[in-house]
Amino acid sequence: MNKKIQAYNSLEMWFHKHLIHLMAFLIISGLPILSKSFNFIAYGVGIPINWFTGNGQTDHILASGISFLRVIHLSSGFLLTIVIIPFIFSMLKKINTLSIWPDKWGVQASVDGLIEMKKNYIDLEHAEFGKMNIGQKASAWVMAICTAALMISGYSLLFRELFSAETASLIRAIHAISFIVLAVVLIIHIYFATHPANKAAYKAMFKTGEMDEEYVKEHHSLWYKKLHKL
Repeated sequence: MNKKIQAYNSLEMWFHKHLIHLMAFLIISGLPILSKSFNFIAYGVGIPINWFTGNGQTDHILASGISFLRVIHLSSGFLLTIVIIPFIFSMLKKINTLSIWPDKWGVQASVDGLIEMKKNYIDLEHAEFGKMNIGQKASAWVMAICTAALMISGYSLLFRELFSAETASLIRAIHAISFIVLAVVLIIHIYFATHPANKAAYKAMFKTGEMDEEYVKEHHSLWYKKLHKL
């Protein structure tokens, strides 16, 4: 029987699953607020709302949709805050051992990390990785920073009347830019997470929480050596 190595604990798995749900609600509800190019989402939501309320005026459809999506956006942001708090405290307890830190430091180490990613995802060869590769570490940092910026700017916008017009505009810009960057990084993250080369890690995150020791030894050699202090 193959020995198993715990890759993710129950809290990490739970947080990841619910983060996906909340991010989906935040992105879908936020797009029409961000740009008129996505007003079709608001129209799609506004039509059944107007039908349900008996308001047959077509000029109210967009307004109804936007208003409803604002409620969804604020509610999802609040739920994200509640969900993220226990996760942050859990991570802080083991901050020095988290996989988000580089396995090796320096410019050459970063270049080598990108070469190993090419081996793994393009050449489909065995690469020398830690628990997370350099791309996963970078995306984790970007997502954490953008999420923090979105939460701080989002809550600040609830009290926009306390700020000057220029400051409120700056906060909106930070919120919008963070939103766009996070959305792009999430798309890239989802692509690599579902890549065949990440099948074991995907299964560990969403099903078992564990990886076969032999798989870790072969595909995450730096992590294996660290675990066994080799």
